[in-house]
Amino acid sequence: MAQESEELLAEIARLREDVRQLREIVNVLVNVVMEEDLEEEEPEFPSYPGDSKGFNIYN
Repeated sequence: MAQESEELLAEIARLREDVRQLREIVNVLVNVVMEEDLEEEEPEFPSYPGDSKGFNIYN
């Protein structure tokens, strides 16, 4: 019984370490995505390059 408890405690410690590492990975990925959004200054689709009124069908 004592050996089972020790094994369970060791497994819990390993799982806690795994969770800690996964949290670090998620934090890094979130930071990368947030930085990428901040660096994106140009719109994905450029606006009409002409007059500020936009597209004119009679051009």
